[in-house]
Amino acid sequence: MKAKVLVVSEVVALIFGGLVPGFLLGLLAFRVKSRWCPHCGQPTQALPQGQDG
Repeated sequence: MKAKVLVVSEVVALIFGGLVPGFLLGLLAFRVKSRWCPHCGQPTQALPQGQDG
């Protein structure tokens, strides 16, 4: 039983050891783009053809 708990704790540590740095890098790399008007929701610039969803 102790060995199973040890393995589970190591797996959890490996998973979070990979997720936390990736999450932090994602936060640092995120840029807020003011493409949408906060009041009406209309695009602030004309979108190229095919880019409007």
